[in-house]
Amino acid sequence: MDIPLKLQEELEGYCGLGMYDEALRRIDQLSAKGDPTLSLSFLRARILRAAGRFVELRKSAEKLHRQRPEEPEAWVSLADAVRHQDSLQQGRTILLEAEQKFPENSHIKFQLGCYHCQLRDLEKARSYVQAAIRIDHSWADAAKADADLAPLREKI
Repeated sequence: MDIPLKLQEELEGYCGLGMYDEALRRIDQLSAKGDPTLSLSFLRARILRAAGRFVELRKSAEKLHRQRPEEPEAWVSLADAVRHQDSLQQGRTILLEAEQKFPENSHIKFQLGCYHCQLRDLEKARSYVQAAIRIDHSWADAAKADADLAPLREKI
């Protein structure tokens, strides 16, 4: 299911105002009406991540990962939840497995760069971020703003 632009704007508006519960309620309403839930499940995970609700994110991400292991974003969501609930190392392990399955996925590469940066392995971090940017140049802007990459930017 492609998410209609109006719904995307509505959810972005709620999130931009910090109204994560409203955004999640809206997704629940659509799910209850029988709309296909895969796209909504991925949206739910993104909203939970933005809200910093990692216990809920983990439950959603584990379900997504079980249902859709062929979707790279399911792996990224699970790694992020594990990172914030358990450890950065465990999250990295999930991403490294995902990288084997999706070697050309720029988001996985970027996330690995962030994780390595936080682990202070700046050379690996730089290598992963550069790989992500080679695959999809839009990650260059994200690299300038992502807080996880601050140690890498400080070194420059």
